[in-house]
Amino acid sequence: MPRSRVVAVLAVSAVLGTACASGDAVDAGPPVPAVAYTTFAGETTDLTAYAGEPVVVNFWASWCPPCVAEMPELEQVHLARGDNVRFVGINTQDQRSLAESLVEQTGVTYDLGLDPQGELFAAFEVIAMPSTFFVNDAGAVVHRHAGILTAGQLDSLIDEHLTGG
Repeated sequence: MPRSRVVAVLAVSAVLGTACASGDAVDAGPPVPAVAYTTFAGETTDLTAYAGEPVVVNFWASWCPPCVAEMPELEQVHLARGDNVRFVGINTQDQRSLAESLVEQTGVTYDLGLDPQGELFAAFEVIAMPSTFFVNDAGAVVHRHAGILTAGQLDSLIDEHLTGG
């Protein structure tokens, strides 16, 4: 590729990168992956079942101390938001008995799914645990957060990316 074309591509990338970072030019991301998973209740579903609703998708595991620490924060925001925003916790690459025990300990009541082989984890291209994805009502991933979230941070991100509040 000629040097002038490389410079032009880099310049466009820099402009688009700035727009994406500031939220000015991009209002939708990639569609939520339609990878099937099993709920804790034993039903098979995928995240496209939430079409028409904003969704917070959180990847967690019992072996992940930051995941365990943020679960009560997620539950707090889930209860406060009611049906305005759906929450789905995806337990990934974990033993079901340990996951169920943790859910019982934390009292989490939002929707939960199992991803024992990490297929959904891979489809979302998760890079850290915990990771939380914000999916708008059109089914597009509009924001991702790697690492632990407090209830306040989660509320702010929901307002910014899902509810416009």
